[in-house]
Amino acid sequence: MKLEENKYYHIYHRGVNKADIFFNPADYALFLDKYLYYLYLSADTLAYCLIPNHFHAIIKIRPIEEQKRLFDFVQSTYPTESFHGDVYHSFKPYKASVQMGHFLNSYTKLINNKYEREGLLFNGRFKRIEIDSEEYMSYLICYIHRNPIHHGISNSYESYPYSSFCELFSDAKSFINRKAVFEVLGGKENAKAAHDEVRLKIEDKYLLEDI
Repeated sequence: MKLEENKYYHIYHRGVNKADIFFNPADYALFLDKYLYYLYLSADTLAYCLIPNHFHAIIKIRPIEEQKRLFDFVQSTYPTESFHGDVYHSFKPYKASVQMGHFLNSYTKLINNKYEREGLLFNGRFKRIEIDSEEYMSYLICYIHRNPIHHGISNSYESYPYSSFCELFSDAKSFINRKAVFEVLGGKENAKAAHDEVRLKIEDKYLLEDI
């Protein structure tokens, strides 16, 4: 499935043979650094969650006009020759699917070098599902944030440090599009209530592949 401009997608991926893709706390920060470096210009992020052996994110594919507006600002925030190797001195459109490949390959190489391992880190191609309704979107935002509870690695939304839940309700700077999330969930207070109402039982139409 091609990632098309102005459309929303749930993207997710897991480690090969369901093995971990994060091995210590620093790896989560490294993952997000690379995620932003490769994907920020091509995709707006509404929510994410990083689990030891997989990750989820909700993204909107930015149109070329929006990419152009962001390009100069983003390029200026990186030291000389560090923004994609300083290859793009002038704007060149980014394709989100291509950038996803660069991102996953880069993270894999860093992890392999760091832990002196070889081979694949992720299981094949990343998965993507188009989000075609606000109902589905609101469900997915809460579902993704609830993942650590669902998998038994946290007992609350607030206590898990590797998701966008706490960023959503914080005033700290974040790459998460809070405005878009609150519009879908009916405001900041309703957003909390929506998370509290999510049930562990997943409706059949929202079932994902086993991850």
